[in-house]
Amino acid sequence: MSIQDSAANTAAIAAAVSEAQATNVTDAQPEQHEQQPTEEGAAAEIAPGKPLFFIQSSAATAQETVQDVKQVISENPDTIEYSCFHLTLDGQRLNDFAELGEIESLQKDSKLVLVEAPYTEREARLHVSRLRDLLAGPVAANPPAAGLDAGLSLFSSIKYPNGIPAEPVSSQSGESESDSAKKPSGKKQGKKGKKASDEEAEETEEDSDDHPKPKVTEHAFSGFEFGAIPQFDILSGDQAAKSLGVPQCVRQLTLSGWNPVPRHRQLQGDLLYLLVVTLESQNLHITASREGFYVNSSSLTHFHAEPYGESHAGQQGVRDADHYKAHSLVTLLKRLSSKFSQGFDALQREMAQRDPVEVLPFVSAKQAASPWLARSANRAPQSYDLGRPQDLALRLGSQVADSLRDWNEELQSIREMPRSNLSERVLRDRQLHKWNSEFCDAAVLGAMAVVEGDMPPLNPTDASDQHMFLRDNIFFSKGFDGRETFTDLGGDAAAHAATGKDITGVRLLNQLDVEGLNTLGSVVVDYRGVRVVAQSVVPGIFRRQETTQIVYGSVDNGVTVGSDAEFHKAMEPVAKALHFAEHAVVDKEGNESRLYTSADVKGLVGTDGRRYVLDLFRMTPVDVEFLERECQEGGELPAYPHKLVLLRPELVEVFWENSIRKAVQEYAVEKTKEIEEEKKAKGETEEPKEGEAEEPKKEGEEQEPKKDLMEGFDFSLDFSPDAFTPISAQTAQPSDADKALSDAVRAASVFLRDVSIKALVHDLQSYNSSPLSGSTLTQTMHQRGINMRYLGMVAQQLPADVDAIQNVRRLVVREMITRAVKHIARDLFRATPTHLHSEAFALLVNTLVGARYNSEPAKELSTQAQAVPELTRLTPASLAAQIRAQVTLRFRFTLPEDFVAQYVTGYEHIVLREVCLKVGAQLGMRQFRFERPAEADLHAVAVAQLGITDKPNKQVKRRIRELIDAELARPLTVLPEDVLNFSALTKTSTHNSTFADEAFEAGRMSLEQGQKELGLELLLESLALHEQTYGFLHAESARCYAVVSLAHYDAGANDLAAEFMTRSVVISERTVGLDDPFTIHNYLNLALYEHACGHTEIALRFMRRAIDLWALVNSPDHPDLATAHNNIAVMLQSLQLYDDALPFFKSCLEIRRRLLGDKHVLVANALHSLAKAYAVTGDFKQAVTVERDAHKFFSETFGDEDPRTVETSHWLAEFTFNAVKSAKLTKAARRQLLEAATAASALQMDREGSKGSDAANAPAGSKGHLPIDDLLKFITGSSSGQPKPKGGRRAKGPKGSRR
Repeated sequence: MSIQDSAANTAAIAAAVSEAQATNVTDAQPEQHEQQPTEEGAAAEIAPGKPLFFIQSSAATAQETVQDVKQVISENPDTIEYSCFHLTLDGQRLNDFAELGEIESLQKDSKLVLVEAPYTEREARLHVSRLRDLLAGPVAANPPAAGLDAGLSLFSSIKYPNGIPAEPVSSQSGESESDSAKKPSGKKQGKKGKKASDEEAEETEEDSDDHPKPKVTEHAFSGFEFGAIPQFDILSGDQAAKSLGVPQCVRQLTLSGWNPVPRHRQLQGDLLYLLVVTLESQNLHITASREGFYVNSSSLTHFHAEPYGESHAGQQGVRDADHYKAHSLVTLLKRLSSKFSQGFDALQREMAQRDPVEVLPFVSAKQAASPWLARSANRAPQSYDLGRPQDLALRLGSQVADSLRDWNEELQSIREMPRSNLSERVLRDRQLHKWNSEFCDAAVLGAMAVVEGDMPPLNPTDASDQHMFLRDNIFFSKGFDGRETFTDLGGDAAAHAATGKDITGVRLLNQLDVEGLNTLGSVVVDYRGVRVVAQSVVPGIFRRQETTQIVYGSVDNGVTVGSDAEFHKAMEPVAKALHFAEHAVVDKEGNESRLYTSADVKGLVGTDGRRYVLDLFRMTPVDVEFLERECQEGGELPAYPHKLVLLRPELVEVFWENSIRKAVQEYAVEKTKEIEEEKKAKGETEEPKEGEAEEPKKEGEEQEPKKDLMEGFDFSLDFSPDAFTPISAQTAQPSDADKALSDAVRAASVFLRDVSIKALVHDLQSYNSSPLSGSTLTQTMHQRGINMRYLGMVAQQLPADVDAIQNVRRLVVREMITRAVKHIARDLFRATPTHLHSEAFALLVNTLVGARYNSEPAKELSTQAQAVPELTRLTPASLAAQIRAQVTLRFRFTLPEDFVAQYVTGYEHIVLREVCLKVGAQLGMRQFRFERPAEADLHAVAVAQLGITDKPNKQVKRRIRELIDAELARPLTVLPEDVLNFSALTKTSTHNSTFADEAFEAGRMSLEQGQKELGLELLLESLALHEQTYGFLHAESARCYAVVSLAHYDAGANDLAAEFMTRSVVISERTVGLDDPFTIHNYLNLALYEHACGHTEIALRFMRRAIDLWALVNSPDHPDLATAHNNIAVMLQSLQLYDDALPFFKSCLEIRRRLLGDKHVLVANALHSLAKAYAVTGDFKQAVTVERDAHKFFSETFGDEDPRTVETSHWLAEFTFNAVKSAKLTKAARRQLLEAATAASALQMDREGSKGSDAANAPAGSKGHLPIDDLLKFITGSSSGQPKPKGGRRAKGPKGSRR
């Protein structure tokens, strides 16, 4: 059987799960009895059926395993009760880890049989734990390794503010949106979707005249206030949880107090005892046994393990024994509790209505984004649940044996998996990603225990900064210079920086994936001001044996240097990839060694015989220009905190590529000159005269070969990672080769300052790059290889007196301020006991953003906090001084004395968000006020909060008064009790899948080259690889969904574009954040796609969501906001809401004019759009004024023959003609009110007679003679009220969008 056939069979088998119901053999059809397995248990047939939307976009392939099919079965609503089973084919059990392509007997008509398997203690625990997770719903669980509300999505509450309808219908097209919940499929379905969409659009247009739809009056932007800051509750998950409506199925599901199982009952097959309290108030004592679950005869006071059906047989009301037992706990509870059955079915229906990625559980807590504003429900548990503290025992067992893993052996075994073909590489990448996710979760939990003092150190007699810890085979240490390794480089500051650079080095080495070299699993965790490094344990590292000693590099700062020959050879591919050259290193005794990497990089051989590379913080060269200018004492500014200043890997690559490109150009020019000189010497420079043909070579005469311009080209550019480091000073007389390596390092450092930074500043000034938040600014700089320490240089090169770039300059300066606050918070946390951290953070943010509310927040400290001098001394003035000092120290930039008034006041909400994200703080959801509110404003807020529309009675007035008094009584902007949690911030060494990234980039390049079909095919292949490697819930998967969506949109498949973008929105909400700029851009693009599908009202909701989030993240003068306002206006016009659209056209023009000036093409385009908007509202006089300005610009800039000039000329004539006509009609209407009926009749005839003259006198190509209604339709580009897809395509949002 071929791979392709097997893949098709697999897809059919997996797709059949939604149609197959788990039934007993006695209920099966006769032919199924022949396939009944010989072992005990019920069997269910899995036969081909309707496609399963849950996995359709990543249809099973030949490389999928049987375990993957089992996972689909256990997650499908129809078979969700099954967790302990295996699959058989023709009576033979299938290996769970066998690939489907390797099963020879698997054919298209094959039928898999589900066989219930015996439970083990572990399987029983996981079955119960899984049921508890199902009953909790998707927004209830907060894993210990994650923050509060981690992975929350608000998409459904935005799209359907009144709840998800049973059969959602578009308000415009009347088309059912139930299909939008299905998984988008590939290119072929995309074409079908496009055709169907076109047919539906045509039908809609045909029906629009006969059945006119009522005009929309209320929409998402009704009552919109420009420049207003929205309420913080737009980030609240309370509405999402409320709309989810998770029904209660049981009161309690816990481990029974009769655990552990007595030894004699273990021999009888008992595994666990459970206590279930149903909604009917029944106490069910249930035994989990090898055969399944059954009700036993125990009570709260007496233990009786006998099955209830057998011990009470024959009693009144007791059914047969089989009624009280079942293989699945879900099946048993459905039998025993009708309310459980109803609630569980309702819960599954609710989940099925939502997009699958919205309710999927996370494989790892690391992947889930934690919002900086958490639900108010997190302040206290919402229900009393004895099972909640038992979750850990259910997941890991009473001995916590499931958590004891040999992390290092697992990692190295995965890396040694075969990788000779694509399927093996994908499987290996998937296992690596799974391991990294699980290791990160365990590392976070351990790091939190280290900081909170819950883990005993291995060396308790040493200073606390030197403490080392070991738990679950993970080694923990703090990011301080406890061993004085970095004394000469800056002490603790250098050690702190080295941990982050070490993660970068490990990631680089993992990406290279060199055989014979091994790295450790590494995670850096920042939690409550302490940096903790977690690593897997090197075998034998705690033993003092020769086999574990350092054999490559130096462990003592250059006193001794190892250079093992085999290790040196293994490092050669690494050096080649990183452009490192072999260089000399001299130890203290003068012995010279040859190394490829830095002497600080250590190589050792573990007791398992593997070569391990450690301390990879010097995997890039030194930024020597910054080191010499900013890290030395005696300058105008204080010396930089540490001397471990290195170039980023991206900068090294950019410099190397730029250098080779420049060398190629210079060589080609030089070679061309040589060829020309040779021709001159031979007299071959005479060119044939015009009209004369070049004399052909005679037959048999040898043709002179054409010279290759690049023949003989040789390029070499390598670096020394030890150049300009302390160990390089031990070399008295460096060789010429080593000097050349050092010169290359200096050239790269100069390139960073003189080229990369200037190019970034130019792009920021010209809006080629317009970051929205601190995170996107960081990404932009890192992608260009620019370190964040150069923020000050970027700010200095952005003119402070140019209004057009003040938005981006404020962003840069604000990023320096918030990063300085992060360092201050770190010091504050270290000086404060852990139980006072919430109070310390509240004081910090109140001092920064709440000074207008309370200028002396330290007076509100508790008695315990007042005993901490670092807290009592903190005032707005002292904090401002500390921020200025930190910015000067770390970014080489001097803030003005009044920087708080310039960059904080009025932007407190932005600063508060950035500080919370950088520190990892989560605040409780509420509307934080940064200055004392007026009582009238609070009264309006209270009325809105209570939803009062009628005249309030005394009780309601009392409630309003209570709310107002409570708000007025708040002494501070942020109270200590508003700080709900501190989440751990992590840096991991996980790298992206090479094959998935290559397919993704190839698809994008094909689309840019116009090869749409090939590009879309490659993107879909990349999407499948991303999902197979990372799963659905991953930021990389969201990025791939977004690009595939754009490809479908450009191809005209608007429905598919909207479906793919929906998934990108939901995944980005759950993985990068509810208000992350990537999520905002996805909402903007999804709005355009929904508008193109005819769902304009829904599109406006998405636009409103994006605009509100925008106002929380950035200020209202961002350049891309003009494009968004233009798109909103176009959508409102498509709903015939011309008056509502006009302010957004005005706002678009105002923003562009303020940022770009009057003489800019985008301003002229905005003028042209605004003129047409005035025209459709009937204000032709204003339309003429605005259009005249647009026409003048196009004429003066591009000439009278330019198409834009011609177009505006025609429109100007139209508007002028209709302005005159409109004025005449107005005068005629006034006369009509004064004249008699006969005069009115004569006037009407005059109007009718004037139509012909108007048409005759109209300019060529003019539409001015048309009636006003027809002219409006012509301006809006539609003959009906339906929006056209091109209306959305006229202006896209950011991220690959057109203006």
